[in-house]
Amino acid sequence: MSNLAAAKRALIARLRAAGVEAGEAARECELIVEHTTGLTRDEQVLAAFSDVEQVHLDALEAILAKRERRVPLQYCLGYAYFMGLKLSVCPGVLIPRCDTETLVAVAISFLRDILSPQVVDIGVGSGAIAIAVASQRADAVITTIDISAEAIAQAQENARAHKVETRISFCHSHWKHALPQAADALLANPPYIPKSQRTTLAPEVVLYEPAEALFGQGDDGLAFYREFALCGQQHLSQSGFAAVEVGDGEAGRVKEIFSAAGWREVAAHKDVNGWERVVVAWK
Repeated sequence: MSNLAAAKRALIARLRAAGVEAGEAARECELIVEHTTGLTRDEQVLAAFSDVEQVHLDALEAILAKRERRVPLQYCLGYAYFMGLKLSVCPGVLIPRCDTETLVAVAISFLRDILSPQVVDIGVGSGAIAIAVASQRADAVITTIDISAEAIAQAQENARAHKVETRISFCHSHWKHALPQAADALLANPPYIPKSQRTTLAPEVVLYEPAEALFGQGDDGLAFYREFALCGQQHLSQSGFAAVEVGDGEAGRVKEIFSAAGWREVAAHKDVNGWERVVVAWK
């Protein structure tokens, strides 16, 4: 039987051998140990020389075997965190990222003076955006749209777990055929990565996450914004707005797309790393 310190050293070594960067391997090690043993980071320090039960070693091995194939950690654990919310995730559903937290924060700030806002989440995925908005605005009425039945099911499960399912409706459809009328906010984290960049992405992304949620259409990956900019305004209330996530360095081009389509006050908002991550445009 191995003690915890030895087990963690072995775990990190195997993650590094699989190609996981050193700092990330150490972080993942702590998360995997916490998931399998229930020990927090601080508790792991105190228990460093304690023996690890075989049932926990077996659980560590099962997760590690997946990570060595570069299965994303979130899929291995079965959940991800988004704005403090624990959300179930499974293969076939996009893993929520901290970049998208900027989209929610910006939307919430512009909705603060609107009573019972009507919010639409285009491309619901795990439900991260819709559930985060519902958790912060108890009066919001939210419609979600996704072409993936798997994503809809996952989002519904997460909505029930956070007890907001009665305020979120789920529509299995292409977004162009399901946008409601008179929304106060249209929110989207669309596929925007150019397909030409596929070879530059980590194996976790390319091999396991749903391509339809990652890669945008067209040579530059910006087809969604062009289509949406042309029709989105007719689905907004008189003072409504759209907020969309954009890729690194894409904000300028996306702003031009919205401005050319006649939207007002088109502006970009930065994420915590200083990238212009969200473009907001008003009807």
